[in-house]
Amino acid sequence: MTTRPRLADFNRGVVTGVAAVALFGLMAAVFLTAQFEQPSGFPADISVVKSIGFAMFDITAEDVIVGEGFLAVFLIIAIALDAALDGSLMLAERDDGGEE
Repeated sequence: MTTRPRLADFNRGVVTGVAAVALFGLMAAVFLTAQFEQPSGFPADISVVKSIGFAMFDITAEDVIVGEGFLAVFLIIAIALDAALDGSLMLAERDDGGEE
């Protein structure tokens, strides 16, 4: 009876190691060749925390940094958290079940 020839007891650890080294080399090359612009920072007379709060509720004002509005995301997160709380309360309810 003949058996199927096996690939000469190949060590898969070698392939994994070579793949990890290649991925590390690729990531290092990307990181070392990346070019970044000069950071500009935030103005000194404007509150960053206030600007984040205004952006979260999509409110505009003169003394805040203009950003994207996140009101829809805030509402979706609020609804998801409310549903999770309702579900946890439903699961936590104790039912007598006729036991004394």
